[in-house]
Amino acid sequence: MKKLTVLLLAIVFMAACGGLGSAVKKGEIAPSFSDTKVDSKYLWVRGFGAVNPAHTTDSQKRIMSREAAIAHGYQRGAEYIYGNGVYANVRIKDAVADNSTIENTVKGVVAGMEIYETEYLSDGGCSVVMRLPLAKLKAANIEVK
Repeated sequence: MKKLTVLLLAIVFMAACGGLGSAVKKGEIAPSFSDTKVDSKYLWVRGFGAVNPAHTTDSQKRIMSREAAIAHGYQRGAEYIYGNGVYANVRIKDAVADNSTIENTVKGVVAGMEIYETEYLSDGGCSVVMRLPLAKLKAANIEVK
């Protein structure tokens, strides 16, 4: 009975902790996961970074993929707070799409975001979960929906 009680308390505690949960299963990107979440205290975002094939050492691969994941996390945070612009162009030739481009831009300041969790993939890629206290956004007169 004690074991069951401890297990239930652990599950409740984990659910109350917030966050996004893992996006890495068995060293690979999971088939489904959440990228963004807002709870009562934080804006949570996930960023991914891939390995640059030009990097030769495991340390270099892991460090740089983590830096890319952090930059991606900041991008996700800015997109959520400020929105983003999408510009698309499609060229049709002989009734077939010949050239298609989509550009996504976001501009904003995301101060105070912290790295909550870092996970590495088996190929050296990286997933980070970052969080931004809603109180910091409120202090900057930014309302998050």
